[in-house]
Amino acid sequence: MKSLRNLPVQPRRDAWVEVNLGAIEENARAIRKLIPPHVALMAIVKADAYGHGAAMVLPTLEASGVSMAGVASMDEAIHIRQAGIKMPVLVIGVVPDWAVQYAADYDIQLSIFAPHHLESLRKAYLQDKKPCKVHIKVDTGMHRIGIAWEQAVNFIQECQQLEYLQVEGIFSHLADSHDPALSQLQLERWGQVCSQIQPLPRYVHISNSGHAVCPNAFSENETALAPNNLARLGIGFFGYGNHPQQTGLRLKPAMSLKARIMHLQHVPADTGISYGHAYQTDRLSTIATVPLGYADGVQRVLSGQIEGLLAGRRIPQVGKITMDQMMFDVTDVPDAMIGDAITLLGQEDSRKPEPAIWLDDWAKKANTIEYELMCALRVRLPKTYTR
Repeated sequence: MKSLRNLPVQPRRDAWVEVNLGAIEENARAIRKLIPPHVALMAIVKADAYGHGAAMVLPTLEASGVSMAGVASMDEAIHIRQAGIKMPVLVIGVVPDWAVQYAADYDIQLSIFAPHHLESLRKAYLQDKKPCKVHIKVDTGMHRIGIAWEQAVNFIQECQQLEYLQVEGIFSHLADSHDPALSQLQLERWGQVCSQIQPLPRYVHISNSGHAVCPNAFSENETALAPNNLARLGIGFFGYGNHPQQTGLRLKPAMSLKARIMHLQHVPADTGISYGHAYQTDRLSTIATVPLGYADGVQRVLSGQIEGLLAGRRIPQVGKITMDQMMFDVTDVPDAMIGDAITLLGQEDSRKPEPAIWLDDWAKKANTIEYELMCALRVRLPKTYTR
């Protein structure tokens, strides 16, 4: 067997995620150019920016035209603040009553929609006399969280009169931005709510990634169903959710996944590989093992369905993906050595666009969405950042 190449010492397993900040910058600038100048841009960076590292990517996003960040929970917001990021941060999910007190301390904006939220805000205000900035969530048809649109006007007007909070915005969420009829219904309900609020708060927003790229989503004239001056985009910044046929937008995936070969073995034909021997070799084969498995976010259902890139060739993953390891057939790469990096996602050579493997390939095979696969890769893999 060939000898180990000289490798840098690393205390973790030899598998990692690479994040291309240059791609994120290009995506953000393209999105910013597509959305009208009067519309503010919020980057949704929940789940640690979908596994890309929120604290690391937000400075790039801010420099590329993003003016706000959106997260799912208070701990995510505090993490951003402790990283030294000063831009406005909105928790778009529900904050437990006991965590409300942190909002004023860290200058974090909260989403509210229920009377008990007001009581929590009042108690927090009594401690330090700092009013909290809030965005009121209106449920126009998503039926996840939010005050029902029929009851929203009275609640918003009540909140606007309270000294212990500052209504910075009102917002809703589209259940399916690709369903014109459903979106139209939600936008009509949204318009009815907004038309009864005087004055409107600083931010009025309903556009997620899919809706933000639609024609007239942010029109300032009668073609708009309702005021809408902030776009909330997430996965688009990281290269997915593309709609080039409608917008001409070309996004670049920013995440790559790589692992080094830690073992090579030559096995004869008709040899079973991995648990259950579900895969049998059909020739004298060279099998490479890498330290990457379903505990790292590569779903077991992808076993035998994905490929890697090595020395400019596509190599099949073979056998069941295990918790910490998986195998590839590298027979057609005769110079493969222990220490070589196999690219599971991304481009092996960033200077050459092809061959490449992206998460949408995996999503089709796993019958899921890129979001789920992307977020799973954040569990225990170290990250490196490149341009």
